[in-house]
Amino acid sequence: MAFALEHTVFTSILGSPFLPRFVRRTLLLTAGADARSSVGTGFALAGSARNLSIGSGVFLNKDVSVEAIAPVTIGANTSIGMQVLIITSHHEIADDGQWDPAPIGKPVTIGERVWIGARATILPGARIDDDVIIAAGAVVTGHLTSHGIYGGVPARRIRDLPAAV
Repeated sequence: MAFALEHTVFTSILGSPFLPRFVRRTLLLTAGADARSSVGTGFALAGSARNLSIGSGVFLNKDVSVEAIAPVTIGANTSIGMQVLIITSHHEIADDGQWDPAPIGKPVTIGERVWIGARATILPGARIDDDVIIAAGAVVTGHLTSHGIYGGVPARRIRDLPAAV
């Protein structure tokens, strides 16, 4: 029953194209998120809204999905393309090859002025510094350092960007 309620509120209602952005933001705030910006249509949130922090000036395009089992922080003035997936749950694998069905949360941190291209996937534990561009379809693991363009599976630094003066 709790899952059905969560799905209804955070997927069907929150992502509804019939709701204005300010109403979507209000729903997130009411649920305990630190939302200084709103979300786009088709937005889906799994996990706890209290684990979600969205900075000011953030643009989330349509059909973005966030799994907030652990904290997800999105810095100010970041743009997230359509159908981006942000995941925080991970399953440990034992020495005998068996995976643990109980998820372990690993936080995801996205810095300020980051641009994430369409259909990129941000995996548990990823840390993206400020001023980074991530190519469409990239799979992000680990730490992406500032002033770079990243792409591929897994995402690798493709080229440097000039530091702002």
